[in-house]
Amino acid sequence: FKAMDFHWIETILSDKKRVRKGFWKQPPLIWDVNPRQVRILNPFFMEIAADKLLSLPMQQPRKIKQKPTTGLLAITLALHLCDLVHIAGFGYPDAHNRKQTIHYYEQITLKSMAGSGHNVSQEALAIKRMLEIGVVKNLTF
Repeated sequence: FKAMDFHWIETILSDKKRVRKGFWKQPPLIWDVNPRQVRILNPFFMEIAADKLLSLPMQQPRKIKQKPTTGLLAITLALHLCDLVHIAGFGYPDAHNRKQTIHYYEQITLKSMAGSGHNVSQEALAIKRMLEIGVVKNLTF
């Protein structure tokens, strides 16, 4: 997560002036949620996903630093909390296919993620390795 993500959560939960700049996709202006029901994931899981699964360097000189997607973070958390992990819907399009959607529920393509810092090709390889060694099972195919 970026610092802006935490700033956005804080402004929403404390009903302060909304900030919409600095996001690759515009965050909602209204988020009707009970602040007592909000949980923030320990950054440890981001570090495990980035370091152990994606082998990303901890110090990155790039302006847009590479980071795991929410999906890979969810797999990382599940591997720590569950005895058995099944995944579904992690079929990333080929890196050269810039028009195929990456989620079944929205029209976001790889092209629109270009500046997000996510390397879905690298994540696809990490997931493939986990499937091959039997750490996770894929329900999609």
